[in-house]
Amino acid sequence: MDVHELRQEFIHYLKTNYSYARPEIMASNVLYAYYNDIGISFRQIFLNEDSMKSARELLITHFETKKNPRKNPKGDASVQYDCWLKFKEFLDSSGRTL
Repeated sequence: MDVHELRQEFIHYLKTNYSYARPEIMASNVLYAYYNDIGISFRQIFLNEDSMKSARELLITHFETKKNPRKNPKGDASVQYDCWLKFKEFLDSSGRTL
């Protein structure tokens, strides 16, 4: 999987289908779980809605327990989760697989 290419395709998808101010940040939020071990593989996150919800809980724990904990781990994980939903939509509509 070429992560850079996938990121660019996702940004293009967001720009084409939505009017988000910063689709690049949404793409970076999605890929946080690719570059950081949150306790589930990046591919497994996007299997289905249940796996995404489980990954959100793991991400909360990750944000709470990392060396410099986040001030609002649940809120930050919710932002990531919302980005994951759009990414899953992108994967499903484009036929892309991880």
